[in-house]
Amino acid sequence: MEYAVLHGPVFSVLEIRMNQGDLVMAQPDSMLSMTSGLQLSASVGRRGKGNAWLSGARNLLGGESMFTAEFLAKRDEQVLTLAPSVQGDILAIPLSDQSGVFITRGSYLANIGECKLQIKYGGMKGVMSKKGLFLLHASGSGTVFCQTYGAIIVKELAEGEKFFLDNRFAVAFSDTVTYQLVKATDSVRDSIMSGEGLINRYTGPGRVYYQTRGKAPINFLGYLFSSSI
Repeated sequence: MEYAVLHGPVFSVLEIRMNQGDLVMAQPDSMLSMTSGLQLSASVGRRGKGNAWLSGARNLLGGESMFTAEFLAKRDEQVLTLAPSVQGDILAIPLSDQSGVFITRGSYLANIGECKLQIKYGGMKGVMSKKGLFLLHASGSGTVFCQTYGAIIVKELAEGEKFFLDNRFAVAFSDTVTYQLVKATDSVRDSIMSGEGLINRYTGPGRVYYQTRGKAPINFLGYLFSSSI
């Protein structure tokens, strides 16, 4: 399989060239076009994850769709094009058996290869940082694709290096990176009046991927209930 991100960084699409037997898993409603030799099917949750309905429910907890779209190539030289739901770039993250990434709520677009996707509990700090109670963890030896709002910036953190990021802009981060929810300033008054409030503090080693635009803040109570269904 070969892929390319085209028409970036604002109106990006993901083009994947496939041969017989190749499989792409993606968020529903992300297909822009496909050739006639591709078979589209939908499944609850993710393939090979035990109970399908339980897997689908976990997807909801991670801020993704309950269903997964699967594109299987029935013959060689097929082309699939996926489009994000927002105007921005597409981030491709190659995975390895030694490391994985956490993907924030709503950022997952698709994956190819031997990817293992699991929902991990993020605790109340995930809710307060607008990420929800759960995060999507990707590992394995394939490639996972994230949809971003705006352009992509990659920050490489050394061992023990700290980096502060407004919660709305985080897309993904290495699973070797730890994060804490902290006040933007030492003063509660300044944190509130500056409009920043709580921000994430990431500590290396690893990478933090973030976007140059952030969606408007969501009402906390409404978000809490929507992230818990």
